[in-house]
Amino acid sequence: MICHNCGTNIDINTEFCPACGANLTEGDKASVQTAKKNRMPLIIAMIAGGLVVLAALSGIIWFTSPSRRLQNALEGANGNVEGGYYDRAERGYELALSIDKGNLEAYKGLFDVLMGREDYDDIEDLYDDASDALSKSDFKDFDKYVIKELESAMKKAVKHEDWELGMDILEVYVDLCDDPDMDIINDLDPLSHPSWDAPSEPGTPAEVQDATTRDQLIDKYGTGYEERQVIPDFTFYDEDGNYHSISEFEGKAVYINFFTTWCTYCFYELPDMHIIADEFKGDAVVIMIDLDEGPELGTEYAYDYDVQLPIYYVDGWDLEGGLSIDAVPLSIVIDRYGVVYGNHLGLADYDWMHDTMEFAVNSTY
Repeated sequence: MICHNCGTNIDINTEFCPACGANLTEGDKASVQTAKKNRMPLIIAMIAGGLVVLAALSGIIWFTSPSRRLQNALEGANGNVEGGYYDRAERGYELALSIDKGNLEAYKGLFDVLMGREDYDDIEDLYDDASDALSKSDFKDFDKYVIKELESAMKKAVKHEDWELGMDILEVYVDLCDDPDMDIINDLDPLSHPSWDAPSEPGTPAEVQDATTRDQLIDKYGTGYEERQVIPDFTFYDEDGNYHSISEFEGKAVYINFFTTWCTYCFYELPDMHIIADEFKGDAVVIMIDLDEGPELGTEYAYDYDVQLPIYYVDGWDLEGGLSIDAVPLSIVIDRYGVVYGNHLGLADYDWMHDTMEFAVNSTY
């Protein structure tokens, strides 16, 4: 051991230097303190480095957290919608829903995508998905947004006289909206817009009938039972064997219900059809057509279920004019010229019956 004061070599266990009398114990303490002082910069550097690492880890956690990933997905999708990149936007919104399946903004964005791509046939499916996934309050918000955007799109179609586009949107609007704007519906009536050579001045149905013929409508729409087509003038017969045809009802809207006596859902529609027949009495008629069973079964069916509507019969499911029925119940609503304003395969409820019939009864030419 060397004395820290004079440098003399001395025994390691000696407390005082024999040469100069320095306290060797105090020297050790000073050395330790010096060593500690020398290590302080290292300790400070280590603490600073740890803080940097902690900050970096916090940043990584933030940028990879579900909330941040959701925000990034929505921001990217919204930007793609604005730029018209609808496929990219759709993937972004789907990613957002994989993170948060009840995200209102993502469902609104997917609706915007469908509107932008004019995929109107898929809107009802999206609407149903939103109904299942969103909370009650969020779905109410989504419903208002959808209806408002559909109405805005229809008004633009009217302004630009894009009648085909307007009618495509209208079909979705009528199905989704509980309280449709009849002014918009009337503006988009497929036979009232300027592309038809119909009189612009209002008149009685008889006067209008002189200006528009069934043949003109067939030239425009063709025949069939899809919406806006003209139903073929097929024949059917009553229980006494007397033949009739759809043309006999020209001048009134007609609710046609194709059914069979063995169809479970068919008789479930009877109460609502009776109400519809009473509500639109004078402007429309409701008739039932039994497929391939004949008057004997039909008469028994009418007795069993107290049917107060006229029942007619056809021999087979393939009718005249290329009209073929694939399943029942099938309800078709036509206006006074036979133009189809709606068809419904399966059990139809009162709201559909009433809204579609009102649409057909109020058609203008």
